[in-house]
Amino acid sequence: MKNLILYLILFTSFILASPKNIFIIKDKNGNVIKDKKINNVKNVYFDDLLKEQKELIKQIDKLHKKRLESGFYDKSTILKNAKTHLGENYVWGGTKPNAFDCSGYMQYLYRKEGVELPRTAYEQSKVGKEVSRFELKKGDLLFFLTDKSRGIPVTHVGMYLGNDKFIHAASKKKGIITSSFSKSRYSRLFVTARRIIK
Repeated sequence: MKNLILYLILFTSFILASPKNIFIIKDKNGNVIKDKKINNVKNVYFDDLLKEQKELIKQIDKLHKKRLESGFYDKSTILKNAKTHLGENYVWGGTKPNAFDCSGYMQYLYRKEGVELPRTAYEQSKVGKEVSRFELKKGDLLFFLTDKSRGIPVTHVGMYLGNDKFIHAASKKKGIITSSFSKSRYSRLFVTARRIIK
């Protein structure tokens, strides 16, 4: 019985609560015995933090855009990260470590540096600056036509490491490997190279 009375009192207090009264206890005649009042006070400190956070986000976005336009990114970081995945598995449609396909691998590596690439090798082959196979620099993306049955001009992508080597998620059987560019079948399958960052 006592629990029921307490429940009814609490239930009534919630029903009668207002923005300034969050807890009210009344007697059987409706007189307020106890209440807890609050006043909404503007939190200037919190509002300033939010304003500062928004301003920082704007500055970061501007800096990212400026760096992307000027190509001012550290390619050595991308190359180093690429090599840490050597030997990992290839998974068709994969975009995460130990489960990459070729374009998912490139997208992941560049995203870690703050550069967004399209998802597929074909779409990636349309961005950045086109460079010839004789002007390649470390970090450039190499595009190949490895599967004509798909009906698109580019089906594979890798990243140039220098010294005629490139790294790529080759196949389910081979996983992520390095290959020779000019002394392998990829030389005759080459379509284009793109420089995403200088």
